[in-house]
Amino acid sequence: MDETDRITVEKMLADLKGAGTRVTVRAVNKTLTGVKTDASAAIRVVVTAKKEAVDKTFKISKASEARPSAYIASTGLPLPLIDYSARQTQKGISVQVRKDRARKVVDGAFFATMKSGHKGAYWREWHGINRKGKLEMAINRQGYFWSQKTQRYIPMAVLPKKYRLPMEELTGPRVPDIMSNDPVMKSILEKADDRLHKNLLHETEYELSKHK
Repeated sequence: MDETDRITVEKMLADLKGAGTRVTVRAVNKTLTGVKTDASAAIRVVVTAKKEAVDKTFKISKASEARPSAYIASTGLPLPLIDYSARQTQKGISVQVRKDRARKVVDGAFFATMKSGHKGAYWREWHGINRKGKLEMAINRQGYFWSQKTQRYIPMAVLPKKYRLPMEELTGPRVPDIMSNDPVMKSILEKADDRLHKNLLHETEYELSKHK
């Protein structure tokens, strides 16, 4: 809290016992909700991540009169690549993570839905270990392989389990890492200061109106 704001609130509420704490708690909690909105928007200026995926990473701990401290944080693992403007192409999955960089294609990647219902962008294990055996070369970008016998693509699922190479989900950057970048954090903090200033004045005026 800005020192000037603190002094102003204390002077305005000097005759009301405990009012300063009540006002501060309400103002801080209201500010945190706004900061979440600002942080989500600032992050999505930099990357193409979906709003819902970004918002899920935020955790807010609100203040109370007994515990006047509060915070907002972004936590979590790297976001699934499917959340970064990904789309299927003939060669693989086209994706643009950062808005200031060109879209690129992840060769051999494909979309798949797991039994749990989770849909993601995947590729077969051989991509990561750089194998180039006959089986690996037969794997199609969408989880199919070319059958010489039938002269058509056949789902990988029809192969015996011992021949099905494991799938690996592809991911992009972590939201906390994007949020911690200096330009992004600067934008968030500047708006947070402005929000807190306005909320403190509003809540102070509201508190005084109750005692007229």
